[in-house]
Amino acid sequence: MTVTTKITLCIAVSCLCATLAVAQDTTQTQTTPQTQTAPQTQTNTPQTQVTPQTQATPQDAKQAERARKEKEKQDKQAAKDAQQKAKADVKAATATGEPVSNSSADQALMQIEQELLDALLKGDTSAGERYLADTFTFTAPDGAVQDKARFIADVKSGDLKIESSTNEDMKVQVHGDTAVVTYRSTDKGNYKGNDLSGQYRWTDVFVKRNGRWQIVAGQGTRIMQQQPTQ
Repeated sequence: MTVTTKITLCIAVSCLCATLAVAQDTTQTQTTPQTQTAPQTQTNTPQTQVTPQTQATPQDAKQAERARKEKEKQDKQAAKDAQQKAKADVKAATATGEPVSNSSADQALMQIEQELLDALLKGDTSAGERYLADTFTFTAPDGAVQDKARFIADVKSGDLKIESSTNEDMKVQVHGDTAVVTYRSTDKGNYKGNDLSGQYRWTDVFVKRNGRWQIVAGQGTRIMQQQPTQ
């Protein structure tokens, strides 16, 4: 073997070794798994907005305190005036011998009278059955006397028929569990065919029993029309 051949052979062997080394490195690089990073989940957490509070200034606080004191002063004055008026009413009533007015009872009794009238105009006996005591006695303008049963029967049968009626000048006097209601009425109607139209004065006596007001007696008087002078 010549020297040239040996040198060529050595060079070939060196190149082959180098090629094998590069191929081995490439294989290791390709077979090494790459670690993939999992994607991060982004959470959009809403932020709570804090509403700024309005701070009261010292001037506002002073105005509120002044308004509170003024309101308190007005309330005290109103209560004082009401108390003085009540005392004056009691004193006046005592001096004249008149009964002291009870506004709540007055309103309740007036309401009963109105309910009785409304029912009578409709030919309805429910109010009479509720508000007339079982011992009720009625003295009619002609002097006839009726009890509760007779009055209810006259309304139911239509013997007593009131077409229209207006109550005026109603006054209430309360004496504990007893009350007297007086008023004037202008009526149009008939009783068993007899004309009842005209003006009347009425007096109803109430008694409060078991917390309920009921009429125990009633009386009516016709107001005579004055004849014109000749």
